[in-house]
Amino acid sequence: MAGKPQKNLAYSVLLDFYGPVLTEKQRLILTEYYDEDLSLAEIAENFGITRQGVRDAIKHGEAALDELEAKLGNARHHTATQQDLTRLRQLVMEIRCCNSGLFNPVPQIRTDTDEMLRILDRLDTQEDTDGL
Repeated sequence: MAGKPQKNLAYSVLLDFYGPVLTEKQRLILTEYYDEDLSLAEIAENFGITRQGVRDAIKHGEAALDELEAKLGNARHHTATQQDLTRLRQLVMEIRCCNSGLFNPVPQIRTDTDEMLRILDRLDTQEDTDGL
């Protein structure tokens, strides 16, 4: 679409992490823009301000989110941890698969991989509640 700015959906993630630090108006405008996918005109009508006012609020909010992420890195850390957990889960499943393909599977490997998967589930759940 010509003339329409593309939304950077990474701001939706940053909003989840840092939204409470923004002003209420910035948070609400960014939420309507990124999470509810409303247009500038729709948001302007909701807040009784101009489209330019909405655009300015979005730009200021994005700058604040960028600054917080640059200083704290919570979203980046959360993403990296989620990727590591996913890779560990894949490795555990590969070990299980190799073990089950043996003529005499080793029961201890099955027991250990069961425990690993429980730990991964717990870490995944903890990361979700800690991260957001």
